[in-house]
Amino acid sequence: MNETEKTNFAEEYYKRQVTMKEIGNKGQQKLSKSRVAIVGVGGLGTVSALYLTLAGVGYIRVIDHDTIEPHNLHRQILYTPDNLHQPKAKIAANRLQQINPLIKVEAVTEKIQPNNTERLLTEVDCVVDGLDNMQTRYTINRACVKTNTPYIFGAATGMEGNLTVFTPPKTGCLECLIPNHPTTTAKEEDTQIQTQNTTRGVIGATPGIIGSLQAIETIKLLTNTKTNLKGKLLICDFTDMDFTTINLTKNTQCPTCHNKNSKNTKTNY
Repeated sequence: MNETEKTNFAEEYYKRQVTMKEIGNKGQQKLSKSRVAIVGVGGLGTVSALYLTLAGVGYIRVIDHDTIEPHNLHRQILYTPDNLHQPKAKIAANRLQQINPLIKVEAVTEKIQPNNTERLLTEVDCVVDGLDNMQTRYTINRACVKTNTPYIFGAATGMEGNLTVFTPPKTGCLECLIPNHPTTTAKEEDTQIQTQNTTRGVIGATPGIIGSLQAIETIKLLTNTKTNLKGKLLICDFTDMDFTTINLTKNTQCPTCHNKNSKNTKTNY
């Protein structure tokens, strides 16, 4: 497409979105200039990546070192049986690029490690969590705190899920919510926080809903729309269709964000 054709195509592509007062032309321009990293393109990440692609986020970096296995297919919506044993990041990036040729999608097949996190998450406006591993989440969280990068946390297991938005230094961080210590499992049970317990299983629609909500919160963040989940945790129980939102406060003993944000430790998120 030449530039004129591309402009005309974009106008039609985003037509129904731009008519919303919450987005408009100004919001669409912000989305087109935004850069997002999605860490983990599994049940959550494939869904959030798809809707951010459709929304027109200008640059999306999908990061995942894993390959596609048969047990992924019932919930990881960008993959088909033809993609088995191929890198998730590459297949996801190719599929997303086909869905929206107006944006740029980059595939990164590296495993997130403490020594590469800052490099992989550099020059992005926010990080979307599509992980199912808490230690990797802590690594991502520390990088986001260090660089003041918004972090959209989501988790799903069984028929339950959680969602929140961390915006350091204005808010606390993941380790305020779920401390990184040997009793983390008990802490999760006590606070109804789900972190994708893979031994419990999951129905595909659960990460589908949570991933969609992550995309919504990301779009709101990027377009400067009021983001209601800053400083709040949404707890979803789809068995009873019960939705609870609780306010979060900073942990003044948090080893990750307390010293960095010491001026704000007595305030809510």
